[in-house]
Amino acid sequence: MKHLFIHFLLLVFAQNTFAHGSSKVDGEWQPILAISETSNVTSQIQSSPLGNEILVSFSGEGVLEVLADDNSPFIRITPKGVFANWDHPMWFKAQTAGPRPLPDWVKDGKIESKWTQVSENTYYGWYDERLVKSDEHSTTWNIGIAIDGQPQNISGYFKSLSPPKKRTLVTLDSSATPIANLKAMIIPGVDSAIRVSYSGDHHMVVLDEQDEPMLRFSPKGVEANTSSSGWKALGRQPYESAEGWVLLSSYAAYTWPDSRIQSAKDSESWAIPVFCHSDKVIKNIEGGWLEVARL
Repeated sequence: MKHLFIHFLLLVFAQNTFAHGSSKVDGEWQPILAISETSNVTSQIQSSPLGNEILVSFSGEGVLEVLADDNSPFIRITPKGVFANWDHPMWFKAQTAGPRPLPDWVKDGKIESKWTQVSENTYYGWYDERLVKSDEHSTTWNIGIAIDGQPQNISGYFKSLSPPKKRTLVTLDSSATPIANLKAMIIPGVDSAIRVSYSGDHHMVVLDEQDEPMLRFSPKGVEANTSSSGWKALGRQPYESAEGWVLLSSYAAYTWPDSRIQSAKDSESWAIPVFCHSDKVIKNIEGGWLEVARL
């Protein structure tokens, strides 16, 4: 029940996200969360006109500490709740997106241990200046954490929200070798998606970019391999499962924004491999890009 509540909270948090980002350089830049392999830690970013806020949930039995740039902790998330060091400058900076005057007792440059409980929950959200693109050469961001004293990272990259210099359509290659009982179509948009439906009697598996099984189509519906890198990159529920394969739908069709169909500079075509159990071979859903306008 606790995990379901946290997932619900993150879903609500994500639905409130605006298509805006902030930066100290030209253009708008949105911080994107990279795939995290950290156990017991779930993160979500909200970017709005006010600024960039990060929400971190911790389901472990120990202590998760959020670290400042000097590796000193200013937030602790524990099973008993969230604690903050009220003598740490970063704690006060994290309360608002913009500049905020610091209390006099914080300006002396000496950080004392003044930990105070600020929440009874096992998750917390705050504004973090490290989620702001600070110079033209920075392409990634990083927030240091420590779990029971062991240093780890929550990290990601900056995505430009500036309009593209050219517009392209994602196309399907109708001349490619057909895959029995499979139909595919492109859903156009800012980040185009692909919809695949399958009507065969055997299993058909979509592989991710690491050639790991990601989606499995069969007469009983569509299943996701929650341990695959491709599924984790989508950031969709279920985030993880001890069972591995989880049923998504009883109807054998699914739509997802696959990164392989996004326009690439060094390629004129794209391919998504699928493994067909009926003939035990790997085939490809193939296509390319068609430029329709240049700005």
